[in-house]
Amino acid sequence: MKKLLLTLLTYMMLTTVAWGYDAMYFYNQGLQSSLANRKIDYFTKALRLNPKLVEAYEKRGFHYYYQRRFDNAIQDYTRAIELNPDDSVAYQMRGLAYLKKGDLEGATDSLSRAIELDPKMASAYAARAEAYRLKGMAEEAIRDATTAIHSRGNERTTANAYATRAKAYQQLGYETLSDADFNKSFELDPRYVLYRYLASTASLESVRRMGLFGIIALLFVGIFQLSLRAPRKKGSTDSTHLG
Repeated sequence: MKKLLLTLLTYMMLTTVAWGYDAMYFYNQGLQSSLANRKIDYFTKALRLNPKLVEAYEKRGFHYYYQRRFDNAIQDYTRAIELNPDDSVAYQMRGLAYLKKGDLEGATDSLSRAIELDPKMASAYAARAEAYRLKGMAEEAIRDATTAIHSRGNERTTANAYATRAKAYQQLGYETLSDADFNKSFELDPRYVLYRYLASTASLESVRRMGLFGIIALLFVGIFQLSLRAPRKKGSTDSTHLG
């Protein structure tokens, strides 16, 4: 009987070690792959072998997000949060996915938690500002956008914050302040701002305020199809944007 128990225990230990190795093997393959779908496939295989591999949920969720599979991204980031409740980036990314889906309550809740965990996360403030603006809370949007701007995140995050604040000012009727903020956003990241406008996210009045330079730049983008800067994903608290 003792021999049988010892054999079973040894088998279980060896199996656990082997499964752990296999999970990390697939996870690393996912990191090394250059194709998003292949990455997702590898991270999925890793999670089948080790359902508690939080990094795989985060990486897979990231690629789901940029494939616009927001429900899948939310599921993965929710699972990552369950495994690591102090993961501010997971809360931020889940908030962005909710925002893209139009679930503004889910977005503000997740982004607020991200900010609680990391009060210096400029990109979370910028994203929550946009959620507030879409909820019609212009003053709260201006407050968060201003915090994001003063936090000195990357250029895209700051451009986002200026653009959101410009739209919030416009909602309140402050046209001069709105124009100034839009111009600052355009100066910081013209390619990203133009992408947003080409995606029909701006009013005709806002396009008019872009002026001749903006129109020429739009034509340049349309003809030559300028590529956007690739999103970065790392442990940084300022690695994401509204995109």
